Amino acid sequence: MYLVTIDNTILHDPRIKDYQILNPVLNLEVNKTHSFNFTIYPNNPMFNSIERLKSIIEVYDDGELIFRGRPLNDTADFNKATTIQCEGELAYLNDSTMEPYSYFGNLRGLLELYIDNHNAQVDASKRFTLGTVNVVGDFVRSNIDYTNTWEELSTKTFGSGMGGYLRLRRENGVNYIDYLTDSTYISGQTIELSKNLLDYEKTVKASDIVTVLIPLGAKLKDEEGNELDERLTIESVNAGSKFIEHSNGISKYGRIVGYKVWDDINSPSLLKTR
Repeated sequence: MYLVTIDNTILHDPRIKDYQILNPVLNLEVNKTHSFNFTIYPNNPMFNSIERLKSIIEVYDDGELIFRGRPLNDTADFNKATTIQCEGELAYLNDSTMEPYSYFGNLRGLLELYIDNHNAQVDASKRFTLGTVNVVGDFVRSNIDYTNTWEELSTKTFGSGMGGYLRLRRENGVNYIDYLTDSTYISGQTIELSKNLLDYEKTVKASDIVTVLIPLGAKLKDEEGNELDERLTIESVNAGSKFIEHSNGISKYGRIVGYKVWDDINSPSLLKTR
């Protein structure tokens, strides 16, 4: 049974006639902020208690907390039926700004940098505590621009191709962020066509295929620390070649050369690994 609360007060309970919402849709995506949308009518006693960006909406499945977030947008029709769009609490990281920085070290230290920066700028209800981190290795990350913390964290970790899963869990009133090599969520449900798999589509774009890659790192600097137009390459750690070749891809599609830029990488060996 699903229950929905707002600021620790019942918003939806299928057993109570007045406390009802309609058309609830919950989206839980890997390494995303999650979303929860629903429609509410004025006869719900909590109708006027929903405060945009401030209220805390929680969704429970048989007592287990599966979503926690805040109202973001609302749309009312002629009959005052109001559709509420909520975003998951990882979106709180959009409320803080990451200043220019430079970092070299392990992933835990990098995540602490992002989370500590966020916590220093927001209210206590929007803060996080770093939990389990089991991804190993050293990382070079930097940015000369101002960005919001969620954008920086997501693009410089799982969004950079390093893999891993960001997991949010709440224990004893504390919001923990874990970064794991593998997801802890496993579904035992069988996927069956026309039963719980209603549609399927596969698209392959030839324009996305590259069989020879030129990896490019950060811009090089002169002796005085001024940026040059030239970028870091892998020649020094790749037998004098700027290219990484995919032999099976070349056999199948031919030589298709492309490039990718990692602005935050200043090590040739790390650039080649990436």
